[in-house]
Amino acid sequence: MFSDLFRNLARVVGYAYCIAAGTLFTFQRKLQYIPLAQHPSHPIRLSASFAAIEEIFTVSEDGLKLHGWHWPAVKGSMYAHISILHLHGNAGNREHRLRWAYMIRQQLGCGITLMDYRGYGGNKGRPSEPGLILDAIAAIKWHYDRKNAVDAKLVLHLESIGSVAGITALLKVEPYVQRAISGIVVEGGLSSCIDIIRDNFRIFPLSLLMLDKWNNTCAAARQLSMKTHFLSLHGTSDAIVPLWCGRKLFDAVACEHKRFVHFNGGGHNDLLDQPTYIQTLEEFYARL
Repeated sequence: MFSDLFRNLARVVGYAYCIAAGTLFTFQRKLQYIPLAQHPSHPIRLSASFAAIEEIFTVSEDGLKLHGWHWPAVKGSMYAHISILHLHGNAGNREHRLRWAYMIRQQLGCGITLMDYRGYGGNKGRPSEPGLILDAIAAIKWHYDRKNAVDAKLVLHLESIGSVAGITALLKVEPYVQRAISGIVVEGGLSSCIDIIRDNFRIFPLSLLMLDKWNNTCAAARQLSMKTHFLSLHGTSDAIVPLWCGRKLFDAVACEHKRFVHFNGGGHNDLLDQPTYIQTLEEFYARL
């Protein structure tokens, strides 16, 4: 009697485990990427302050048209020679980074480009690791071509999953494009996605189930140019990407001039509001 009970219980647990693993496998990209797919209208509808923003696009290697915004530098400002390409995290779209762009440009005068991935901000396609790498490659190449027109120093600002996409993509562009990148800023960066979730889903064979592990990021970081300046920004209370995960990526970076800055009490999405955030960026740009 008891043996039958245990067999039935084991069968139920086994079925439940298989269903949970199957659900996780089937819907993993919907959990990993949370795009706002609609094409945002030009920000001038919010304020005339955004009138100078240009609607831009580039095309990925697999033929997808990728939309973005470019905000030219403030002429005559101290950091007008800095041109920033911002690759955002896994949620929202470029419109959600507009406040960040406004604050940086208003206080430092840099030129800023906000680019959306496939599936985000009016772009066709669905997000995936291979797809986001192609999109980051296309954005970096656009950034380089723009640099030739305005003679600026190029900086990549890589937010959250943008860190793994941008660093991996940089190793796949032409060497002369790599050499043109003066600085890389990683905000809430991660060593890999599988590193983050491994502790929370220990009962599942993630190495088999997970499609987008992003586990080549540290290897790519070890191949970055030693001459490129690198800055990592991380909140000590980041509940999405733990501090140790950002530190693991930083430790792998080959750049000779690198700095890790942690913000006490900072989370994953509020570093802009930390008292020394803008000052830290300004100090970094001043060294380029």
